[in-house]
Amino acid sequence: MIILRYFSRQILETSAGVSLVLLLVVLSGRFIQFLDKAADGELSVELMLTMILWRIPSSLELILPLALTLAVLLVIGRMNQESELIILRAAGYSDFGLFRIILLPSVIVALLVGWLSFFLSPDLARVLDSQVVEKENLTVFDTVVPGRFQSDKSGRLIYATDISADRESLIDVFIVEPLKRKKNEVFLTGRTARLEFNEGEKYLVLLDGYQHIGSDVSLDWEISKFDRYLIRLTSELDSRPDSLEARATSVLLESGMPAELAIVSWRASLPIMCIFMLPFVFLIGRGSSRQSRFLWIIPVILIQFGYITALSYAQKAIILGQWSPWPGLLWIHMILIGAFGVFFGLGSLARRKGWL
Repeated sequence: MIILRYFSRQILETSAGVSLVLLLVVLSGRFIQFLDKAADGELSVELMLTMILWRIPSSLELILPLALTLAVLLVIGRMNQESELIILRAAGYSDFGLFRIILLPSVIVALLVGWLSFFLSPDLARVLDSQVVEKENLTVFDTVVPGRFQSDKSGRLIYATDISADRESLIDVFIVEPLKRKKNEVFLTGRTARLEFNEGEKYLVLLDGYQHIGSDVSLDWEISKFDRYLIRLTSELDSRPDSLEARATSVLLESGMPAELAIVSWRASLPIMCIFMLPFVFLIGRGSSRQSRFLWIIPVILIQFGYITALSYAQKAIILGQWSPWPGLLWIHMILIGAFGVFFGLGSLARRKGWL
């Protein structure tokens, strides 16, 4: 029991440390992107925080298997270099017995990954999707920053001097709207602007303003005055989760369609990957004590990256109907285990023959 607690603490603490570092690296890039969008008025702060929260479990789904693999490699490698494994073998622990000991903390991490992929990530994806629906999708009006020029996906440029205290109206609005069928542009000015809804669509309504249509290469300009001018607004959000990602696993299984089954296979593959990499890194870690425990870190990372990439391509093949949903991604796991078996079998044969 003491040995089990020792191994479990070492592996779980190392996994947590590696996961934290990798998560900070992954989220920092996303946070900078979202922060730029929020500063430019393309994204609301509330929705930015929700999307970052949604990406934490979806990132941990991929980070935790890698962190567990590296943790086992580092812990077993350190114990091998410090002769702790020799002492355990002298006390009667075989390699199989030691592997069974590290299997318990590894199963705990695998169960955590399964909970994230099967339950928490879809739940948070549904929360994000519902927030988008409640906001009826973000538009440039929702995220406007007074005193700053902003543009949307259609190429429209909007500027507002100020916003009313109740945040219901823009004050002194200037809009540049390109005309695709001509080289002219539409310049709009309005004393105020507000949102209106008509048949489920959002419109920006300019009040008491002028419309200028022309080009900087021509003196032929059309100028007109208006009391009301309506501009249809489109969604500005491009980071919402895919509809399949937000569906519960039971719903995906009931549908029985290839795309839905591919998502289920992907979710199941993540905890499986945690266990299937263990024999490989355990055998590497308990190798020669003269080897540095950091020697195999980069190769192991590349192998696991290739593992994940192969699973991703297989998932896309199932969605496109190029691969059968059953056994689906299980073939990738079997191929990996077979490759590891051949690798270590050849290595063992070479050592017995004296080739190595």
